[in-house]
Amino acid sequence: MRVTTSKSKNSESFYITKSYTNAQGKSTSKTIRKLGTLAELSKRLGTDRDGVMAWAEEEARLETLKYK
Repeated sequence: MRVTTSKSKNSESFYITKSYTNAQGKSTSKTIRKLGTLAELSKRLGTDRDGVMAWAEEEARLETLKYK
């Protein structure tokens, strides 16, 4: 699982996504969990974008362990 971001004009959102191959043999991905926006996560964690990204990557690692 990996962390993906989606940027709009006013905010940036963080998601945990899983990549896989579907029944037709095509590579695709699925959103597993929305972590939140940069503004709310940095306020909650008390850090900047780099700190939020580090936290999100750790959450993705834990989600991978849970999946296995």
